Amino acid sequence: MRLDFMPWVYGSELSCMTDRWEPFPAAQAIETIERSLSKPLSALFIRFDPDPIASTSVACLYQAILQNGEKVIVKVRRPGIGEQFMSDIEAFDWLLSIAEFLTIFRPGFTQGMRSEFRDLLLEELDFVQEARRQDAFRRAAAQSRKNFFSAPRIYLDLTTEEVAINEFASGIWLWELLVAVEQGNADVLVRAREMNINPELVAKRLLWVNYWNWGENLFFHADPNPDNVIIGQDSTLHFINFTSTGTLSRTKRQAQRQNLDFAWERDPQNMARATLVMLEPLPPIDVIELIQELETYNWQLIYSLEASPHNVSWQERTSSVQWAGMMSLVRKYGITVDIQVLRFIRSTLLFESMGARLHAEIDFVKQYQNFKNYRAEQARRRVTDSMLDQMDGKGTEQTIIRLDRIAHAAEGLFFRASHMLSLPSVNFNTLMSKWSFAVYTLLRFIGQTAALTLIFAFLINIKFYFDEQQFMNVYDVFFQVATNPVYQIILFITIFVHGRTVLFRLDDKEV
Repeated sequence: MRLDFMPWVYGSELSCMTDRWEPFPAAQAIETIERSLSKPLSALFIRFDPDPIASTSVACLYQAILQNGEKVIVKVRRPGIGEQFMSDIEAFDWLLSIAEFLTIFRPGFTQGMRSEFRDLLLEELDFVQEARRQDAFRRAAAQSRKNFFSAPRIYLDLTTEEVAINEFASGIWLWELLVAVEQGNADVLVRAREMNINPELVAKRLLWVNYWNWGENLFFHADPNPDNVIIGQDSTLHFINFTSTGTLSRTKRQAQRQNLDFAWERDPQNMARATLVMLEPLPPIDVIELIQELETYNWQLIYSLEASPHNVSWQERTSSVQWAGMMSLVRKYGITVDIQVLRFIRSTLLFESMGARLHAEIDFVKQYQNFKNYRAEQARRRVTDSMLDQMDGKGTEQTIIRLDRIAHAAEGLFFRASHMLSLPSVNFNTLMSKWSFAVYTLLRFIGQTAALTLIFAFLINIKFYFDEQQFMNVYDVFFQVATNPVYQIILFITIFVHGRTVLFRLDDKEV
């Protein structure tokens, strides 16, 4: 959800909406499979279940067994959904453009939302890119040397724009486990114990995957909701549906790492400064005032972390108060947030909320410190391998420790230098002084009004000539223009739009 566009409470409520549609006929699905893969159904599968196990606005999911005996899930795109999505995109773009023109929203305010909406719908339709991301996530998970999370194997040779096939992942849906833990569903909890699934261990692993997701991997899963996670044997996590993914720049990754480190040190001011990097580039605002207001929300988070976990709700044991506070300030100061940052916040809150609901005492900041041990171990392995290659196995532990410290110092120095040399923290497009902008808008209004008046004068004079076979004098022409109701309505709208635009700029703070 665009939480920089609407209040947090509305965004949270709208995010609860589920994507459930009536399935389309199985005959259409079979026809799509055979056309896309250029093979008859019998040549692809030993068995194909025509009853879908899930049906969304984009696709239906079916169970099948390949010729080699492997059980798979077949995802088939809904016929005609591409054309419908494109018409929705055009209508959405048209409505918001009109709203901006009428200054219901600040000019340019919805541009990011319109672009996001277009990208989001097109991502939903691109099965090939989704399959490649799922395959990349699976391979990266294997390289992490952790065997407790992965993604189902995707059959890239059987994937097209309309059909995607991946292996069947057995287990318990994460939403089932959440409901069972919160409502005491004995049947699901018994099944979980039989599969050696420990809810508290699942919670810790979810947070670990979150930190690895945005901090170490090439991209992060932007929609890890409980419908997209399957818990397998021994609390293994299987992630599905890689339609929505995101990535953070190195600067923003380092800023979020520092945010968590300062949270561990209970330093709300530096937490606010680190968070500020996530919002760049900034419009002309009072940065000191913004940091102080961010610090207030960070204190609320720290108080929740210091409280007994049994005395606070699970929502308070997540970073929601920090991000919700940041979003309220974003709307207050008119800051446009990068869509990748919004996806990161959504992903992080989903991971943290699921962890807090499964584990009554989990601390996401402490879990990040545990994750840092993994990063340190990975760095030690890299340094060790490098030293052994260069010194033929004669490297010492002390040398490795020193090199690791140098690497950490260099990383911090790189962050500061890249931050100083990267895109400026202020958007210079908004630095025109208020009165200069007002004069510029006035001159533009005068020019537009003059052009409008001349057009109406020409049309009225031409009409009079055809009726009376002569031209009107100048005074009568302009009198007719001034008293024309259509002209008056257009002039009123023009005055309203330009006036609102100037007021928007006058509300900005000077840098």
